[in-house]
Amino acid sequence: MYNANDHLIPILWESGGPNPSPSYSTRGGLYSVGGVPHAEFGGTIAVVGGYPSTPMNYQPQYNSLINVNSPLAIDLSMMISGQNLILSTDVEVTNNITTTNNKVIFIITYNFDEVWFSTAVGYDQSTLFDLTSIGQTGNYEFFFPINSAWDIANLKGIVLVQSWGNNYQILQGASTMFTGLLPMFGSNITEGPAYLGVQFTNNSFPLTGIDSFEWDFDGDGTYDSTEENPYHLYTTPGVFDVTLRIGVGGEYAETTATDYITVTDGSNISGQLSGIWLPDFTYTITGDVNISATDVLSITPGTEIYIEDGAQFSVTGLLQADASSNPEAPIIFTSNSDWEGLRFMGSQANNVIANCEISKADVSAIRIENGSTVDIIGNKIFDDSSSGLGAAIEVTSSADVLISQNIIANNHSSNATGGIQCTNSPIEISNNILANNTGSYGAFILKTASDAILTNNTIANNEATGSHPHPFFIFNSAPIIKNCIIFDSNEIFYTSGTVNVEYTCISGGYEGTGNIDADPLFINPSGGDGFAFNGLNANWALQEGSPCIDAGDPDAMYNDLDGSRNDMGAYGGPNGMIPTGVNDDPIAVVSNSNINVYPNPFNPQTSIVLNMTELDKLHPVSVGIYNVKGQLVKTLVENEIVNHSTFIWNGTDNSGNNAATGMYFVKMKTSSSEIGKKILLLK
Repeated sequence: MYNANDHLIPILWESGGPNPSPSYSTRGGLYSVGGVPHAEFGGTIAVVGGYPSTPMNYQPQYNSLINVNSPLAIDLSMMISGQNLILSTDVEVTNNITTTNNKVIFIITYNFDEVWFSTAVGYDQSTLFDLTSIGQTGNYEFFFPINSAWDIANLKGIVLVQSWGNNYQILQGASTMFTGLLPMFGSNITEGPAYLGVQFTNNSFPLTGIDSFEWDFDGDGTYDSTEENPYHLYTTPGVFDVTLRIGVGGEYAETTATDYITVTDGSNISGQLSGIWLPDFTYTITGDVNISATDVLSITPGTEIYIEDGAQFSVTGLLQADASSNPEAPIIFTSNSDWEGLRFMGSQANNVIANCEISKADVSAIRIENGSTVDIIGNKIFDDSSSGLGAAIEVTSSADVLISQNIIANNHSSNATGGIQCTNSPIEISNNILANNTGSYGAFILKTASDAILTNNTIANNEATGSHPHPFFIFNSAPIIKNCIIFDSNEIFYTSGTVNVEYTCISGGYEGTGNIDADPLFINPSGGDGFAFNGLNANWALQEGSPCIDAGDPDAMYNDLDGSRNDMGAYGGPNGMIPTGVNDDPIAVVSNSNINVYPNPFNPQTSIVLNMTELDKLHPVSVGIYNVKGQLVKTLVENEIVNHSTFIWNGTDNSGNNAATGMYFVKMKTSSSEIGKKILLLK
């Protein structure tokens, strides 16, 4: 209806809700509002109550006013200066004014949604209107502070000349929207440590049709970018002005935000995080920090982060704490007092924690919740504590989690586990050492559909202090345990679920193919159970003659790096950990034909190179990608003679669907042998 009535200026006063209008009681008292809805036309005609039929009565009231001649001509403009919205009106008297106590009313309305698009958000009635005779003119204006949440395109300026007597008759009104060039911008963050990553967002007016954008990020008078929504990395501590200049059809306008960006040296951090952290700085977090859903923080090898005063490091965006490229320079997360750990909350980005040392957290070192995606690879997680959570790692309602090649030692939980606790999280846990952790259950709690797959883990000398002293508590879950060593002085499982155990050295023995009950003969284990003994510095590799050597699953896909049969424990299998002091380069596969994969881990694709003997090249071969359950995911070659050696796997299955993050095996069957290679898909 409003669009069809050119002379109608709709203004809605809301008494409450999310958008209460200013001066509601003033306007309501003016018209003795006793029921709602109350519609007032021209200040003299009321239509009250009866919703939803009331709008049907609006048209006759409107029609009764459109032919009334106004004694005024009004021209209204809306401008912006600094942080103020200016309404300026020029008025000319075209017929003598007979009403008394007249005022100029300035109003700002805002379009909150498609229905109530005229809600009053600014109001002033303090300006007296003193013109009375034909030919008199005047200019009146008022300044409204701009709300930073306003979208200028949704604002409308309104002016009324209204009598404060004679039934509050409205003598004339006018409305306008902002026109012209208005450079405006925002950003994801305005303060943080170097290297601070700032994503700028253009909010200028008009919303479309701007020809050029010019940004000066550091106030030096030189434009640094011509993108509409640029990203800038601030590498030097300091305080910086930011200028945006826009152009349309040869006209230009610019705005400068003074002292807009503050870059610190990293000594006192709290709030939002974004950018890159390097070992050039030592970062000290003194208040809760968060990587928001649209932000990224990358931490490079050798960086040290101290989190103090009980602060929490939360992630809803993307954290890449990856020092895997430099094993001698881990990323350090620790505290001189206490902190609440790394917490991933609904982050489905490709989060990576690799080659980090995480210690001194007192809630849980790593918490993963609500469908978060995290790869935890090659870390040392130690000296952390908790009351009711897994002191080292807590995973809740998250399936896309990989925990691999970590040393998890000397952690303590008073009411849960010192190791890993999962709830409704069927995740993959492979090639880890869990040693000398203490809790009600020493190493693992798997609850409520946490059908985890545990492969090639060493679980030893953990301490259970609860009424049921077991290293594992399993409730309504069905984990698969293969090629592991579980060495403990207590009965292993306290369970209401089903546990499938194969090719595992397990104290006390356990029903299942290939299981043994024997001393694994570690080279230098810790001196006792629990966090009172140092499991971090012990040597959990196997002595020569250990019954766990070449005792794992005989399938070639589980073979050790040297091509021999799988060794039980963390150092076995194609992705086995490298014992301290041993060259990190994998030993060449002892096979006439072999497979190389690069990169590994990979995302989004990897190259699979087949190195075959001349004899194997003359016969058909089969090559496929298998998951950890041994199920075929992708067929690369099916019983064919191949005349090229390199294949690309892009992480999809035979149906073209994306495979989940996790561990896979490339398996090649030739005329003379079967060869397997373990690969990690990261997302």
